[in-house]
Amino acid sequence: MTEIVDFLSPRLVGDRFDGHAIPLEVLKDLSVLEELIVEVAKWHYKRDNPQRKRIPKGFADEVSLKVTEIEDGSAIPKVVLAIATTATSLFPVDHREYFEKARASIVEAVDRAEKQQSVAGLLNDNHLAYFDRIGRSLRDSESLELNFPDTSRPARLNKTTRRYLTLATSSTQGYTEEVRIRGRIYEADQEKERFHLRLMDGTRIPAPIQPEHLDTVLDAFNTFKRGSRVVIEGVGRHDRRSGRLVKLESVEHISVLDRMDVGARLEEFKLLKNGWLEGKGRAPKSEHLDWLAEVFDSFYPDELPAPYLYPTPEGGVQAEWTSGDFEASLDIDLGKQRSNWHLLNIDTDEESEAEFDLTKPEDWVKLAKLLKEVLGGDEE
Repeated sequence: MTEIVDFLSPRLVGDRFDGHAIPLEVLKDLSVLEELIVEVAKWHYKRDNPQRKRIPKGFADEVSLKVTEIEDGSAIPKVVLAIATTATSLFPVDHREYFEKARASIVEAVDRAEKQQSVAGLLNDNHLAYFDRIGRSLRDSESLELNFPDTSRPARLNKTTRRYLTLATSSTQGYTEEVRIRGRIYEADQEKERFHLRLMDGTRIPAPIQPEHLDTVLDAFNTFKRGSRVVIEGVGRHDRRSGRLVKLESVEHISVLDRMDVGARLEEFKLLKNGWLEGKGRAPKSEHLDWLAEVFDSFYPDELPAPYLYPTPEGGVQAEWTSGDFEASLDIDLGKQRSNWHLLNIDTDEESEAEFDLTKPEDWVKLAKLLKEVLGGDEE
């Protein structure tokens, strides 16, 4: 028989989790969380029973954490403690208290991390190392609220608190995060199964060559002198003090970019400094460029040609398209996340204008329709 006990109902917050959906990559975080809970439960048992040299046999073998359903509200996986009870091997009821203590310690540690407070005594260094894997898939605006629905102490695990916990011990040399980066492969060593990537800012980092990516790596390497660029998604290790990316620990996806790739061009704009235009010209903010790259990637139709991109003296970005007698441009205000469309027929001098809110998917649909009329292409 198996006894089911309600244990944890963490809430995933962010656009990706609307509609009670949990991406498969996020489920990995819950799996590591289970590992941490078991280890912290053992630690509490040892502290409460110093006379015992070993953890009792079967302490964790007959207990497991399972997701039984996704509850209402963003995405809330209901995690239960499944305790196997048989005639020959009974899981002692009083051992459950150590899993409860483990949960309390972890929730308190995450809550203190949000307040930048010490977590000493709640978790040891080995436990803190788990946070290098828990929450790694969370994006900037996302969080995992471990103590939901207690709004007074939600214990939010996000990029900031995860990093704080990972670095809470002096022995940690750095931390890992999922990254999406662009660069050029200038060196590839098949024997050592690694390649080196030069990022847009000139930083050079090593990365492993995995068998499934070998052809793409070699293709990008062989076309390096022709300016070939790649986009890579994987797990990157960052320096403890500076936060600088120092290497890729794994590569999940890699592809060669189109020479007009929007994201690559916007990465170049991050190198601009105030005064870039003959002593004038405001440099666009890095986070604004990241936003623009993300919305272009999400909403700009693949079948349309990529625009030519230019920085504007006001700190914005201008996108331009040319087709026959038509010249089209989109002047983008990065701060307001709005844009002004201008279309000119150079043969007749006929002009038209429009405004688009780039935070709205429906405005991207309108923009795509205009571009298809100018550039050609089938409408969806």
